[in-house]
Amino acid sequence: MNHIPDHIKALIQKYLDGTASQQEKDTLNEWYRSYPADEIIVFTESTEHRTSLHIKQRLDKLIKKETSVSVNNSKKYIGWAAAFVGVSLILSIYYLFPFNAQNSKQQPASLVKNAEEIIPGSNKATLTLSDGTIITLDSANIGLLGEQGNTKIVKLAGGKLLYQAGEGTAELAQLFNTISTPRGGQYMIDLPDGTKVWLNASSSIRFPAVFKDSAREVSITGEAYFEVVHKSDQPFIVSVNHNKIVVLGTQFNVMAYANEASVNTTLLEGALLVQGSRSSQRLRPGNQVKLNAAGDMLLIEHANTEEAIAWKNGRFLFTGADMQSIMRQVERWYDVDVKFEGEVQLHFSGQLTRYASVWELLRKLELTNEVHFRIENRLITVIPGMKPQS
Repeated sequence: MNHIPDHIKALIQKYLDGTASQQEKDTLNEWYRSYPADEIIVFTESTEHRTSLHIKQRLDKLIKKETSVSVNNSKKYIGWAAAFVGVSLILSIYYLFPFNAQNSKQQPASLVKNAEEIIPGSNKATLTLSDGTIITLDSANIGLLGEQGNTKIVKLAGGKLLYQAGEGTAELAQLFNTISTPRGGQYMIDLPDGTKVWLNASSSIRFPAVFKDSAREVSITGEAYFEVVHKSDQPFIVSVNHNKIVVLGTQFNVMAYANEASVNTTLLEGALLVQGSRSSQRLRPGNQVKLNAAGDMLLIEHANTEEAIAWKNGRFLFTGADMQSIMRQVERWYDVDVKFEGEVQLHFSGQLTRYASVWELLRKLELTNEVHFRIENRLITVIPGMKPQS
């Protein structure tokens, strides 16, 4: 679900103020009915709790008023009342869950036990050199980590890794390094050509110590965001799952986790050519290609690019996401295991900082009364329905 449009917010405010015309009420009603019944906006970071209280007060008055209407007009009023109850439910969920100090202290009993042991991810990765040497990057000191020929590997403040390429030789182009992040880890690197790469959790990138061939080629697993340095005579190629992404100076995101249904390539700037086993697709900025295991490609011309790179910007951002996909992100980022007891077929929209505790995210989902959770050590069980009263 998209965020509430400004003109709809204005209509809602007019309704709350008691100044909305019948036509404006009908417009609001039509807007509400245009959304899937099973999709819920669960949280935002920029709204105020008092707004939800104001809505609730107005809704209480509305319910009392509508129960007193005549039988002849009951269908008309009940229809509007039901629709606005739905709107108010969405808005109440939307406004009730800001990430602030007040809410962050309200730890529900069902989530507190063991949840404090589950912390968000951080800058964690290992560097495997061509000779098999493994360097734990998060615990390594800032400064020079090693050298391969004239190429220096330097750790900068903030955990960023920089490859300072020298003249190099053809032999160095055959020496491959691999940077891997665990569950609960992320890392940012400057490749030897100056290309910047952000790795998400449970991801890796393999690349040569220097780029000497006619093409700069790397391979990835998991998810990575690239800002590629343009070199017209040396295209940049990303290999992923036996497919190739050919780049000419661009910004893009590739999500290729093994437990996701497709490899999603999202282009923000520049140009891309995605080459699958059965077909190819050129991308323009704002496009996304989904490539499944069978080699089928789906082009989305107006993709939600903000959602695609939310992880790189330190956020969870869900737009109509199902519970399964949300919990896969939770598994990777909080280094936990997840199992389901029964089916949860709801879809959720909202955003939250990735540095919130796991109970903060789960609490917001649990407050919908459509799902609840049990945490045992590092296992999170997802249970459909309202939490049983203790």
